[in-house]
Amino acid sequence: MTTQDTAAALLRVASYLGRPQSFIPVADARAEMRRTLELAVKGSVVLTTHGEPAAAVVPFTTLEDMRLALLHLLVEEMGSSFERSQERARSQSVKVPASSEEALEALVGEAVKKSRKRNGKSSRKLSRG
Repeated sequence: MTTQDTAAALLRVASYLGRPQSFIPVADARAEMRRTLELAVKGSVVLTTHGEPAAAVVPFTTLEDMRLALLHLLVEEMGSSFERSQERARSQSVKVPASSEEALEALVGEAVKKSRKRNGKSSRKLSRG
């Protein structure tokens, strides 16, 4: 999703959230579903039970836009949180010189050899004959 797509989705969500809400009892909604759906295209429709909000009817494209916008915001926040934790870790850690790939492979090899020695296993493959 591009920045332009995200911005467009956020604008559609903002536009939707700025529309007036209609409150309709569930019993009336059942009898007038077609009318309810027509109202939902024009703005938010809130279904009520005993005068209390129970559900909302929104156009599917608006629902998808809200989901994408929220997902984008969550991903952005996760990225920001990760960056903050990386900064904290960098500021709290002792400077460790970077290791070369060969040095790391040698360390891993040494650890494997020590582990096999402790467990009494050789580094040779056993035949499955």
